Amino acid sequence: MPRHLALAIFTLLSAAISLHWALPGAGLEPGVASEIFWQLRLPRVLLAGFCGAALALCGAVLQGFFRNPLVEPGLLGISAGAGLAAVLVLALGVSSLWMLPLAAAGGALLALGLVLALARRVGGAAENLLLAGIAINALAGALVNLLLSLSDNTTLRSASFWLLGSFTLAQTPLLYTSLALLPLLVWALWRRAAALDVWALGEAEARHLGLDVPRFRRELVWLCAILVALAIAQAGSIGFIGLLGPHLARRVVGHAHARLLPAALWMGAALAIWADLLARSLIAPLELPVGVLTALLGAPLFLFLFLRQRSWP
Repeated sequence: MPRHLALAIFTLLSAAISLHWALPGAGLEPGVASEIFWQLRLPRVLLAGFCGAALALCGAVLQGFFRNPLVEPGLLGISAGAGLAAVLVLALGVSSLWMLPLAAAGGALLALGLVLALARRVGGAAENLLLAGIAINALAGALVNLLLSLSDNTTLRSASFWLLGSFTLAQTPLLYTSLALLPLLVWALWRRAAALDVWALGEAEARHLGLDVPRFRRELVWLCAILVALAIAQAGSIGFIGLLGPHLARRVVGHAHARLLPAALWMGAALAIWADLLARSLIAPLELPVGVLTALLGAPLFLFLFLRQRSWP
């Protein structure tokens, strides 16, 4: 069986297990049970799969672009920008079911635009993008902490819940729009898989082989930003999936990006679905924040892979 097909089947089985685990309990009227399933349970599993796929796919792309296995989408300031915009909306008391995700998506894209502008002032190299992203991350994190320190308890709880990450607030219009856009964005990134392989040789070599570096850099970063913004706007900050998913995918299919990108997508979706299932189940009826769980499980697993790896690609 091809490895990509095996990963896809594993992800779909993970979704089926999560849906079965989330079926409404006995004693409910059929109409109520059906409404709970279609309006709450299914959107939650779909959101988990979408966010995991988006984060892991973008993690694989950015690790290849920066030629650094420790890069993940949050390092470009996207997550921090989304978090700052969401906390600002909550602090101003103008949040709503649509205002919060729209503000988060706008903050993510605005933060990336600022990172690109800063990097362009000093040459626009990949290393400068990363350094600018780290700086914007630090600034946005400080502003978030400042806002939280000045907020009341209600705002503090709402903001903390969103910043820790959760799939509970899946909004079907935005979710289904994101799912409809996902194949187009995946195809656009997959078309650049060969260019990523060339880019791995070095920027000078890529230019000699005919790669339009400024356009390549701009397209990759903005495509990833759109995907990550859609994920963060709906689920908040979910850590380690964008870092760990590509590493696990490489161990299955290798380093060639034409194989790695779809494998990372399936692997990330499966990781997020299982993380959501564990978050709902470990201390039921209470629920752990998904972002906390992914960090608790992802960090030791990543360290294990790191210590077993003799050399990074």
